[in-house]
Amino acid sequence: MPWSTRELAELASTTVNTIRHYHRMGMLDEPERRDNGYKQYEVQHLVSLLRIRRLAGLGVPLSRMRNLRTGAEGAPHVLRDLDAELQVCIERLQGVRADIVEVLRHRTPADGAEPA
Repeated sequence: MPWSTRELAELASTTVNTIRHYHRMGMLDEPERRDNGYKQYEVQHLVSLLRIRRLAGLGVPLSRMRNLRTGAEGAPHVLRDLDAELQVCIERLQGVRADIVEVLRHRTPADGAEPA
């Protein structure tokens, strides 16, 4: 049974505007239209939409997902790159936290100036 854009959005817990955005970006195939001009989405559209939403939820930028769609990069490659970027971020944040602990431990001003 084909779904309308609204029904597809509800099934994927997203909005009609999000689906339209994915169409504009070329990330989601345009479905066939009924005689009345309404789009009729099939299971493959729902699967693609759910995949896009899952990858976005994991932090994959939409621009990288376009590459996944064309086959230029595989999802494991993109996810490994994202994981490496997150690891660098985590290490930087851990360093910041260590600096904060030192500032608090020694009750020094955060700007490094000696107290008056």
